Amino acid sequence: MKKILGMIPTASIVLVIIAVMFAIWGVYQNSLYERSCEIFDSAVQIDDPASLTEARLKEYDGKLLCLKGKLTLKNAPKDPMTGFTLPDALVLVRKTEMYQYSISGDEVVKGFYDGQQANIVGKNDEFYENPVFPEGLCSMMLLADVSVGSVKLADDFVNTFTNGYPYLSETGNFAAAEPVEAFDNSFGLTLRDGCYATGDPDAPQLGDLRVRYEYIPLSRYPGVMFFFGRLSDGVLGGDGITKNEFMTDLCDTFAQVREKIPGSRKTDATGLNVMVAITTAAAVIVFVAVNVKSKKRRGNG
Repeated sequence: MKKILGMIPTASIVLVIIAVMFAIWGVYQNSLYERSCEIFDSAVQIDDPASLTEARLKEYDGKLLCLKGKLTLKNAPKDPMTGFTLPDALVLVRKTEMYQYSISGDEVVKGFYDGQQANIVGKNDEFYENPVFPEGLCSMMLLADVSVGSVKLADDFVNTFTNGYPYLSETGNFAAAEPVEAFDNSFGLTLRDGCYATGDPDAPQLGDLRVRYEYIPLSRYPGVMFFFGRLSDGVLGGDGITKNEFMTDLCDTFAQVREKIPGSRKTDATGLNVMVAITTAAAVIVFVAVNVKSKKRRGNG
């Protein structure tokens, strides 16, 4: 029992130190919240970006803006190598696979793989040489020219719609693009079984290609959205703030956007400070009580 009582002052000191560290973190979090609010409040709020004239855009150049409006697509992305395009695409992704050698466990296998696979030295020093992946036809992502009214959005804003590319199967944002009729191209691609391919799909050979497209349709975002950033030469770009937090169709007013974006940080910090205050008070009380009791014992002794 005496050993346990002897450990209490040390434990109390440790609790106080931890509580102080949490308090400092809470103050830091609150300062971030206040700074976010200051930045947001300093922005020019524009609820009709379509009405902005060229002269007004020049006036706002270099300033922080918060735009409220619907997305408009100026130029859909177009594959520079094949000419494939979709008029409703915010983002277009080309996925190219080539039939080549690869390793599966201890075995050398052949299949369609994305990107250039390395040459393989197999059992008994057998050498498996892969064909060279066609230059310019690797998988890639293309972004549309997107605007809110008269203001063009920078690519970093448009890129927030991709939500995790290149892990397309995990995002849920992309849809498979319906292929159109085969087009003229220097790769010999033709429309076969829902994708563009070379060779015989039933008997693929090394070097055969398979190209598919996935995209994010503009129709997926029909509502009014808010965008926050700095205007430069008519283009709205990010300003060091997490941009996807400032891109929402869940708000109707600028005041709601202001509350939605940094508000959770303040709530968390406030709750943390309450917890820190309680922990500190409890630790101090225990520490003082134990010391008082210890002094009395020494006095009695």
